[in-house]
Amino acid sequence: MQAIVDDFIDRTVADLMIGFYFRSADIGRIKRLEAQLATRFLGGDLAYEGQPLSKAHGPHKIFDGHFARRIEILRQTLDAHGVDADIRDAWLAHNESLRHQIVGPEPCHGPGGSR
Repeated sequence: MQAIVDDFIDRTVADLMIGFYFRSADIGRIKRLEAQLATRFLGGDLAYEGQPLSKAHGPHKIFDGHFARRIEILRQTLDAHGVDADIRDAWLAHNESLRHQIVGPEPCHGPGGSR
């Protein structure tokens, strides 16, 4: 589990689209918290020590495209590690279910604030 999470976070931090979010982050702490979340989701008995996701991510102005990129990096990482398709799909679906806690409101565009 830890090797998968470490690889996933390393790929995320190095990514040109979303890596900038991690410039001043404690990467070791992020890896530890991500492993706790994944272990817990997969049925492990490991407590999550972090803040609620909406509180932890709220100040970072994370948009839908950024979150989609994170999901794609996770998919690529799980495939690279040969994770069983059923587990991979469940892991991705679980992460997708957290979108509303992480993604902020999208910026308005055009006249009158339309999107």
